[in-house]
Amino acid sequence: MIWWSAAFLLLGIVAYGVAGARLHTGSRDERGALRSGDWWLGTGLQGAGFLLTLLARRSLPLLIVQASSAAGLAVTAAIQHVTGARRLRTPDAAAVVVLVAGLGLIASATVPGPAVPISAPLTWFMIASTIVCGGAVFAPARAVVSGVLSGLGFSFGAVGARLLMGDELHPLWRFWELPPQSWLVGVLTGAGVVLGQVHLTRGLAVAAAAPVLGAMYLAETIVPGIVGVTMMAELPRPDSAWLVVVGLVASLGATVALVRLTAEPALHPDSTSGDVDRPAH
Repeated sequence: MIWWSAAFLLLGIVAYGVAGARLHTGSRDERGALRSGDWWLGTGLQGAGFLLTLLARRSLPLLIVQASSAAGLAVTAAIQHVTGARRLRTPDAAAVVVLVAGLGLIASATVPGPAVPISAPLTWFMIASTIVCGGAVFAPARAVVSGVLSGLGFSFGAVGARLLMGDELHPLWRFWELPPQSWLVGVLTGAGVVLGQVHLTRGLAVAAAAPVLGAMYLAETIVPGIVGVTMMAELPRPDSAWLVVVGLVASLGATVALVRLTAEPALHPDSTSGDVDRPAH
């Protein structure tokens, strides 16, 4: 079963990576994101990535799935480099590699936790996160802030998905037998995915893809990590706390570097028309 989960995770990473590139293009469509075919394609691939990683969560720890998904950033960066949407300079590429490696270190230190029941603290965490992400929709969009809020939305959606997938007493396909608390978690999970997509679109509309996606993946690792340790019994491996510290420092540093590196417009080297990414806010 674990090999199937690993295969689903790999396919999910590819889906997330291609989605990031399409969403970045679609979010900047002059007609608006909802009228952009690229945005809808990216959203569909984002949904496919979520479903694939949802299947991976049946056998793999929440944190490992979330952190590994950050490799999608490298896929996005590679696609944008090849297509000329944004050429990767050496410092950009190095920051992406450090970010993905740092998140990988955090994931490698995690021990799978047992399936946990839906509890009041986990439910209130999801409710509070919904309020925060929902209220922030009315604030001005900024690159890193939007990325973090997107990551928070996808994070509590991932927590809800893990709870629903891990509940062997109430299989999802028998939805008519689900208790009220499962329905509530299901609604909140959907809200997390929608709000995460809203904030991701807002961030990509005003900034380059790397800082927005970097902040999103960082939040998608740290938030589930905290929830996993405090509420879902996903503890670090013995004597591996240093991996978490090193990975966290590397990830934070790489995210800050990506924001600074993309703060100035990147001119397409093969164009004289000024195909410029907007500066990050």
